[in-house]
Amino acid sequence: MLYELIYRSTAKPGLTEEELKTILTTARQFNSENNITGCLLFHEGQFLQLLEGDFQVLLDLYDKIKRDPRHREFLLLHMKESPQRVYDRWTMAFKTLNNNELRDYSGVSEFTELETEEEESSISVELFQAISQDMVSH
Repeated sequence: MLYELIYRSTAKPGLTEEELKTILTTARQFNSENNITGCLLFHEGQFLQLLEGDFQVLLDLYDKIKRDPRHREFLLLHMKESPQRVYDRWTMAFKTLNNNELRDYSGVSEFTELETEEEESSISVELFQAISQDMVSH
């Protein structure tokens, strides 16, 4: 059974481009080995990540991510069964969003405005779906 997990977190102060590349390299390797797909978004020191895969694998991975000192202030926005993958072609897609892109995609100005209702964050899901479509069309 396929599940989606979306969380947001705050990058540690002074996170370097090299540390971000290391996060992506590690994620892509692990995800490839564990049948996980997803997307990591970065905006002004905030992460928003969608992960898709087996329920228990996602929970274990989220616990591992929460122990990573490169980010903090985690909030689980979304965890539910999904009929299909949004990012079926990416072990870990990545995009840095500027202010205009974030507003255009989601109508919010920062990830902290994204809320969850009963473990579902419809705005977050719509944001990831829109970005996925843009990645396919470009």
